[in-house]
Amino acid sequence: MTRRAEIVRALAGLLFLAALPSRSSALDPSQPFGSYLQTHFTPAEDGLPSAIVTDIVQSRDGFLWLIVNSRFLARFDGQHFTSFNEPANVRALATAPNGDLWLGISDHLERIPAAALNQFGRFPGISYPFPRGPSDIVCLHVSRDGTLWVGTTAGLYRLADGSFSSIVPGLAIHRIEEASNSHILAVTSAGFIEWDGSHTVEHPEIAAELDVKPGEIFQVLEDSHGVTWFCTRKGVARRIGNSIEKLRPYGVRGYGATRAYEDPQGNVWLFKEDGLYRATASGLELAFASQNLRWIYGDVDGDLWVGTNGEGLYRFKDRAVQMFTKSDGLPNNVIMTVLATSDGGLWTGANCGGISRFDGKRFKTYNEKDGLLNSCVWSLAEDTNRDLWIATWGGGAFRFRGGHFTQFSKGQGLTSDIVRGLIAARDGSVWLATDDGVTRIRNGQVRNYHTTEGLSSNHTITPFEDRAGGIWIATSRGFDRLDGERFVSRVPFPEHGTFPIGEDEFGNIYVSVAPSGEVRRINNGQLDPVAAYLRVTGMVETQRRELWLSGIGITRVSSNMLQQPPAQDEPLDYESFGVADGMAAPQSTNGHPNSSLSRDGKLWVATLQGLAMMDLPRLPRRAERPSIYVEEVTVGRKTQFPGHALVLPPGTHHVELQFDVIEISSPEKSRLQYRLDGVDSEWLDATHPVRATYSNIPPGAHAFHIRACNRDGIWDRAGTVYTITQLPYFYQTRVFQFGSGALLIVLLIGVYQLRVRQIAAAMNSRFDERLAERTRIARDFHDTLLQTIQASKLVADDALATNTDPGPSRDALSVLSGWLGQATEEGRSALDSLRSSTVEGNDLGEAFRRAGEECSFQHQIDFGVSVEGSGREMHPIVRDDVYRIGFEAIRNACAHSGADRVTVELSYLENLVLRVRDNGKGIDPDIAAKGRGGHFGLVGMYERAARIKGKLTISSSFGAGAVVELVVPRSIVFQSANPVRPRLLAKVKRIFLRPFRRGL
Repeated sequence: MTRRAEIVRALAGLLFLAALPSRSSALDPSQPFGSYLQTHFTPAEDGLPSAIVTDIVQSRDGFLWLIVNSRFLARFDGQHFTSFNEPANVRALATAPNGDLWLGISDHLERIPAAALNQFGRFPGISYPFPRGPSDIVCLHVSRDGTLWVGTTAGLYRLADGSFSSIVPGLAIHRIEEASNSHILAVTSAGFIEWDGSHTVEHPEIAAELDVKPGEIFQVLEDSHGVTWFCTRKGVARRIGNSIEKLRPYGVRGYGATRAYEDPQGNVWLFKEDGLYRATASGLELAFASQNLRWIYGDVDGDLWVGTNGEGLYRFKDRAVQMFTKSDGLPNNVIMTVLATSDGGLWTGANCGGISRFDGKRFKTYNEKDGLLNSCVWSLAEDTNRDLWIATWGGGAFRFRGGHFTQFSKGQGLTSDIVRGLIAARDGSVWLATDDGVTRIRNGQVRNYHTTEGLSSNHTITPFEDRAGGIWIATSRGFDRLDGERFVSRVPFPEHGTFPIGEDEFGNIYVSVAPSGEVRRINNGQLDPVAAYLRVTGMVETQRRELWLSGIGITRVSSNMLQQPPAQDEPLDYESFGVADGMAAPQSTNGHPNSSLSRDGKLWVATLQGLAMMDLPRLPRRAERPSIYVEEVTVGRKTQFPGHALVLPPGTHHVELQFDVIEISSPEKSRLQYRLDGVDSEWLDATHPVRATYSNIPPGAHAFHIRACNRDGIWDRAGTVYTITQLPYFYQTRVFQFGSGALLIVLLIGVYQLRVRQIAAAMNSRFDERLAERTRIARDFHDTLLQTIQASKLVADDALATNTDPGPSRDALSVLSGWLGQATEEGRSALDSLRSSTVEGNDLGEAFRRAGEECSFQHQIDFGVSVEGSGREMHPIVRDDVYRIGFEAIRNACAHSGADRVTVELSYLENLVLRVRDNGKGIDPDIAAKGRGGHFGLVGMYERAARIKGKLTISSSFGAGAVVELVVPRSIVFQSANPVRPRLLAKVKRIFLRPFRRGL
């Protein structure tokens, strides 16, 4: 190698190191490619439409767009692929700065607006045909100024303002790139050329310097750091300044390069004949061996996508969780506990494997051979002297100081050698939880506590020290706190195995509730639920006020989110990490502590498959809202694009909506909920594949709400709304229902009137029968008894006229004649009563006035009568009963109330209403309701009112007078039809039938 070549290589290495991407979301170039997480998508397993993927781009909404089988368009949302049969013969893809998607069809361009890629499906694209002659599109490129460049088999074109311009005619264009000076770098059928904005510049010297023919340069790429990469038949070369370096192996058969690509984070990737290579400071690193590579693309999250010819689609992403296992020096993979110590060290305890210290690269293990007589480690702690304490299953506890172990077991005063957990308190004491009580070791002295010292159970699980220095012990029955030298039970535990997991900066103590591991917070002796769906066995808090929970996976949640119990239907913001992020197994172990935070910000978690590490400062943070979309709708058996809204025909019994959130990097972190207004009473959790099915949606417009969280677990609580309108049958319309209701009311009114008329007719018939009977009785009375009495009186009068002798006989005849005369008068009066009404004519008001005058004269009472409305023709029988009821009420008020004023109110407006008021002493309510024993005045009033279908009410209070009210229905008392009622009915009909007529 010449001196000049060495200088060029060194300079290239320095430039490469300086240009390494610093964004935490990118693939970490310091990690071997094999450590990245690889996901392989195939047609058989994942629904990829074809195993041949020839182009990949990502639209602004997050969708990944593919060309499959060299001609069809497909879309990927992170969970499933969607294939489109139209348009066909798609050859190239590009995305514009405004979010539009450009499709290079065989003989024309098609642009799909960004609005067509949103959550409600797609719209037809806009076509741009070539101006002249057939020409197949080969490649597309959008320059930084938004200009679209089109490479075809007949030349290079530029599309601006909707029209094409021919830039390089007559040559087939294979690749298009843009240089830092905005020049276009194109590889053509004649070799590499450059368009400087006005002229075509050929570079035959490049081919000569690369030792290849002009047609053997396959791509020229200038990266973001000014380095130009050349892919040739002999390999890869790069130019820095004016010097070209050929990267080894170069010129060796089988190592030709076809494509160079710089991802958004600045990593440079190259396709060679034997696989995918990554550019490093020292040259090229084989990243992925394959002879079928077709396309490479880096998305906005830093993940790398590789399309192949027959092998499907690959995704490579940086792992959020790095695993350390036995291959890294651990004694075994079952790590029970992990502890970051004050000197920056990291210690782990393995299940029957001893303890290990991590120096940043490897682990050094201590076990029986080093003096740790029992290596089944369950818990670790560091005391105030920076000594390490180890709890073991069956060997008691050990203190590690200065490279030596000191054992504390039954021989040293412990009540059990099974130590489940231990803590080193801030006062220098060490507390051990055993199967037989709790042991405190302080200054070499051992003190044991049992139920006799207040423990709720001798079966203890773990000790705990709060921020105030209080000592707590979790037992199989509850949570006890040390008060002096005794323990006091503070919180009963619902199940055996419940234990504390940590305390946040606000002083809230959280526990893991057995058997599920549900998280609850201690509050005034109770366990308040805060995260029922999280399964947690450990917790640490960072300076960013984030709680990191270990259990089933690793969960990040803000401590503020757990301050209050979650409101109903309110989702919790949290992010989970698991196997998809690099964990070998999601389950953490049950040692104490099973997670720890080192001084460099790294989180360490003990799991069943090794030690997990997360570099928290490097974790990417995503503030974007999740992109929610509705993909398709099935109505009955017909599947359709959703559009912006859905209108269902009457009688639709089955609706199925398929929707999702666009998350191609970590789709497993997405959570969705949905709710249909008017149908769902609460938010429903959606599981993949996300489908919401409804039957018999009520008529009307309904809002279908969808909300989701992004990959950081932050919910978009507003979400998106999709309108669903269920059209009704005609009988379900408001007009029909209102009209039917109005018609029903009219019918009810008609039925009511008919019934009233029937009752009135029956009453009138009865009254007529009563009147006819009275007339017959009067006639018979006149023709029989009254005639006999009159004849007898004539006989007696004749005897008196002929018998002039004084004596008893004449006196008897005189008395008999007087009695017969009186009987005749009384009979005539009764006869008049039967043949005519008690009241003269229809003027009840005048009749009551005459009755009142007699009352006023006899008792010195102020009497008044008021009449509302004009008098109407009344049935005489009913009129007489009304009069007799009123007369009895007036008589009672005058004779018994002690009132100085009595008023009579009579109303003819609707029904006949009679009210008699007095201001006397009132009537006892029982007497008013039932009458006085041995008296029949009130009883007779009630009987008369019932006989004429009237309602008699007597209301009174002591010392406040009385009111007697009689209401007789108009249909009973009035003989002529009332013209007011038909007018009222007509108005009711018009009011209710007007909307119905308008609807018709």
